[in-house]
Amino acid sequence: MRGSAHPGGMLAAIIIAPAFAAFLAVLGLIAHLQMTDPAAAEVPLAEYASMGLSVWISGLMFAYPAAFLIFLPLWLVLKGVRLWGGFTALLAGGVAGLIAMMAYLYRIYGSGLELELTGGIPLGELPLMQSLISLALPLIGAASGAVGGLVFSSLERAGR
Repeated sequence: MRGSAHPGGMLAAIIIAPAFAAFLAVLGLIAHLQMTDPAAAEVPLAEYASMGLSVWISGLMFAYPAAFLIFLPLWLVLKGVRLWGGFTALLAGGVAGLIAMMAYLYRIYGSGLELELTGGIPLGELPLMQSLISLALPLIGAASGAVGGLVFSSLERAGR
């Protein structure tokens, strides 16, 4: 008999962590939109709720495949070789989050993704600071995935 009333174990981890990571990514997308688009900055944050729900559900279509196809295999390999110690879930989550966000953005922008992210200027021609700003969305995906990896790790460990 389990002594804890908290959810835990591999099943809970694989269900909750990708959904939580996708939620964080949506919050990051909204924050990025608010900070970079003058028209979006005038829209009250409360009006983003319904849009955020729609984007989150759409994001789940990328979060779960990334969790199964990228995160779990990478996590198992890194955990098996003990290469990164306690950072296995963080690293695997960051990679899965980055790939999921890039797939999501590619779905929206298609082959013009680089030019959409950089405002029509090739990435190699941008100054360093502008190139980092243009990479904010992929970095939001990586950070959200890394946090999702930590959530996965803590839930998986709680089930042991």
